[in-house]
Amino acid sequence: MKNTILKLVIISFTLVLTTSCSEDFKHDFLEQENPNEVSITNFWRNLKETQIGLNATYKILYHPAIVNIPEEMLRSDMGYPSLNRPIPASPSQFYIHTYTATSDKVNDKWEANYTGIFRANQVIQALENIQNDVTDSEDWTSQMAQARFFRGLFHYYLYTSFNKGNIIIRDQIPTTPQEYELPLSDAADVLTFIRKDLEFAYANLYKKGEYPDNDQSKVTAGAAATILGNTYLNELDYATAATYYQDVIDNHGYELETDLDKMFTTAGEFNSESILEVNFTSDNVNLNYSQWDGSTGTSLLALYTVGNTSNTASGPAWAAFAYKSEPKDPLDQRNYYIDPVDETKKLRNVPLRCSSMMAVVEDYQTTYYEKPTTLATGPAFNGVAWGGFAWWKKYSNHDLYSAENQVPNGAPFSAKNLTLNRLSEVILNLAECKIKTGDVDGAIVLINKIRARWGLILLGPSNGDTSKTYDDVTYDESTLMDRFMRIEKPLELGAEGHDIRWLDFIRWKKSDNYGFKERLQELADLTLYGVNFSYVDENGATKLKQNYPSITDQIPSPLVDQRQVINYEYDLAAQNFDEELHTYYPIPSKETNSNSLID
Repeated sequence: MKNTILKLVIISFTLVLTTSCSEDFKHDFLEQENPNEVSITNFWRNLKETQIGLNATYKILYHPAIVNIPEEMLRSDMGYPSLNRPIPASPSQFYIHTYTATSDKVNDKWEANYTGIFRANQVIQALENIQNDVTDSEDWTSQMAQARFFRGLFHYYLYTSFNKGNIIIRDQIPTTPQEYELPLSDAADVLTFIRKDLEFAYANLYKKGEYPDNDQSKVTAGAAATILGNTYLNELDYATAATYYQDVIDNHGYELETDLDKMFTTAGEFNSESILEVNFTSDNVNLNYSQWDGSTGTSLLALYTVGNTSNTASGPAWAAFAYKSEPKDPLDQRNYYIDPVDETKKLRNVPLRCSSMMAVVEDYQTTYYEKPTTLATGPAFNGVAWGGFAWWKKYSNHDLYSAENQVPNGAPFSAKNLTLNRLSEVILNLAECKIKTGDVDGAIVLINKIRARWGLILLGPSNGDTSKTYDDVTYDESTLMDRFMRIEKPLELGAEGHDIRWLDFIRWKKSDNYGFKERLQELADLTLYGVNFSYVDENGATKLKQNYPSITDQIPSPLVDQRQVINYEYDLAAQNFDEELHTYYPIPSKETNSNSLID
């Protein structure tokens, strides 16, 4: 059963948005008493009431614009808008990099995160006001640490997304017109502010499993340490980042999840490696709100990763090929299955990591929407029309229903949780730190922990280990980092979290001159091919999936249809992407139009 923090009844606050406020609105609010607003004189009086405010702060995580996952998948190299091939109909502006300061999703992300900051500031201010009157200092400290975690987190999301980090610091609730209009702060000052909040949270939050009420959905010291580590990694301060990552690994109760039935499934919510997870609920849906605005208590991510809208982010061809082509360890018995036709043991069609993360047409051994993946028709495998070469599993309900429209209240109302940070990220980030500080062997050990979980061939020399298969390659800092950037990090975490893939490119541009521009050129130069897929069903009959849904890097002989050639997915993105214009979002138009202190 899911935990309860986000199921509590939330008092309806009339929240004052810290952005996009017209002059008339600001003056009217400040000069008139709002009959709908909960007054400070009859609320925020004790820890019970501040807890309600804290619950409202958690609730902002429901808003899809906080992290904009489908848009960020399309913006990077992790999503393809599967409406038509080879030219997608009405492609997302994020996919073709035509977003601007007026784009709705850019404005929505800014507003949603500042709304979260406003709510966190309400709690922080209230806790400061009642501090001398409370008797439960432990609960007071816990609430303050949670509120400051969120204020730091939402500022971090904005700092890493907008205007090279030069954003507005909002550390108090505005009470005058002047406090609504604040100038942009220097990125260095923003980062200092973020770290101060997160350090307080790191020092004062409970660790995983230690909350007195056993609520797993509450933020933890490990989550604060993870984000703190990321703030240093992004600045190429590998030594400092490593101290936080090592602490998370050693001292916070997280373990890599080895039960693969708990990877990206409802059964795996709050599993052993989950660090920060948004707790959606199926039994507390509020249908009084639009399905699009994040107030229903449910998620749109399933709709946008297996649906048929212009914002659908299906698996791009390169990712489908990369996942299915990873070398399986022949010594790992999990890589075998018993063929029901002849009852012999055979090697699985695709690796376990592929089966957990991405549906591809070859995966007959894995159930997907209650049937073998190969037989899936919705979402469809198709290389020439609507459909896709692959479909992300991370956000869908493929383990519960035969189709997303069977979700209670419909496909836009998924109750599947959203994991924003997990232990794999911490382990791989620590591996990057080790590569960059000369400990290549230590990095390989960390990378191999994750590869072993998936039954993949391990990296490096075997050194006499006969229980696993190794590639017996001798890596140095350059060759391992090259593999890390192109294989290990994207295939484990590329479509997850808050801009993980995008922030990697920003960092690697600084450290290795391998940014998104270089990646787009790689993809524009890549040619793969779609072929029909022949398989033997459970009755021993040979059947064919047509319309070229299977990806290969070998030219089909004969090449009977030019539509089989897949060399187009990132051509337009490569033409449009400008590092100066598109690496960071600009300050949104709603903010510049309402804030006279921003040019």
